[in-house]
Amino acid sequence: MIVKPHDKMKEIWWLEALYRRLLREHPSKKTVELDLIKKKREVRGEREVDYPLSFLPKNDYFILHNLRIRDENGYFQIDTLILSASFMLILEVKNWYGTLIFGEKGQVIRIGDNQEEEGFSSPIPQAKTQQYRLQRWLQKHGYTKVLLPFFVVISFPSTIIKVASPDKHIPEEVVHNNELFFEIQELGQNHPARTYKMNQLKNLASLLIKANVPKPAKTLDKYGVSKNDDLIKGVICPFCSAYPLHKERLNWFCKKCGKSSENEHLTALKDYKLLIGETISNHDAREFLQVQSSHKVKRLLQKAGFPCTGNNRWRVYKL
Repeated sequence: MIVKPHDKMKEIWWLEALYRRLLREHPSKKTVELDLIKKKREVRGEREVDYPLSFLPKNDYFILHNLRIRDENGYFQIDTLILSASFMLILEVKNWYGTLIFGEKGQVIRIGDNQEEEGFSSPIPQAKTQQYRLQRWLQKHGYTKVLLPFFVVISFPSTIIKVASPDKHIPEEVVHNNELFFEIQELGQNHPARTYKMNQLKNLASLLIKANVPKPAKTLDKYGVSKNDDLIKGVICPFCSAYPLHKERLNWFCKKCGKSSENEHLTALKDYKLLIGETISNHDAREFLQVQSSHKVKRLLQKAGFPCTGNNRWRVYKL
C-alpha cells in the first residue's frame, strides 16, 4: 500500500501561477516555462511508474514516494522506496525520453526528438550512493539486517535503450518501466526469507515519514521576481488570457473576447495564495483583483467563505 504519496503537485501549481502572472517581458519568463515543463515531465514519469506498482499485493508492501532525509552529509533523496518482509527496494526514476545509449566510462547519451545529443552521468553511482546512505541511516535506527537492492527505472515506455557497441551492456540494475512489476516479483522469489514482520515495516514507514524533510518551497526571489513590480494584477480571462477583467454585477467581463466568468476571482486569489501569502486584507485584495470598491471585495471574500480575524481595516482573510 502507498503510505507516502507523491508530493510534487504543489510545485507545479506554484510554477503555473508564476508563469500565468509573470510579465511577458520579464527575463525569467522562459526559465519558469522550462522549469514547469520539466516538473510536469517528472510527475508524468512518476505516474507511469505507479501503474506497475499497482499490481503489487497491497498487504505485502509499503510504498513511500519522494523521501528526503537528513544524515551526516546533508540530505539524500529517494524517488520511491518499497518495503517488504524480505527486502527494501530503492527506485531511482529517470524521466528520460527518446533514445538512451549507454556508452564509455559510464556516460549515458540521450538522443531527443530533434536528434540532438545530450550527455548524462550514469545513474548507477547515484543510486549506489543513495543505497549506502539509506543503509547507514537504517542501521543507526536499529534495522541492521536489510537487503537493500535498487533499480534505475526508465519511466516512459516509448524510451529506447541501446548500448554504444556490441561489447558493452546495459547495467542489470536498469529496468524499463514495463518490466518493473516482474523484476520485483523475481526479486521476491530469489529472496523468500522474511527478515521483518509487517508491523515492524509499518513502524519503519512511520519513522521514515517522520524523518522526511520536504524541499524548501520555491520563492519569487529564486527567479528575481518582485511581487509589486513584476506580477500581473487583476483577474485574468480564462478564455483569451487578457487582463484585467471587469466586475459587473454577478460576472467578470472580458473586453477583448467578450466572454464572461462568474468566479474567476477565485483563481486569482489562488494565485495570490501560492505566490504571495495565505492571508489577505481587503486593501490587498482590491489591489490584486484591481477592484476599487471595498464593499464589492468584502462581499467576494465573504461569499467565498474565507475565515477572517480582526475587525474593520485590521481584518484579514485566510485563503
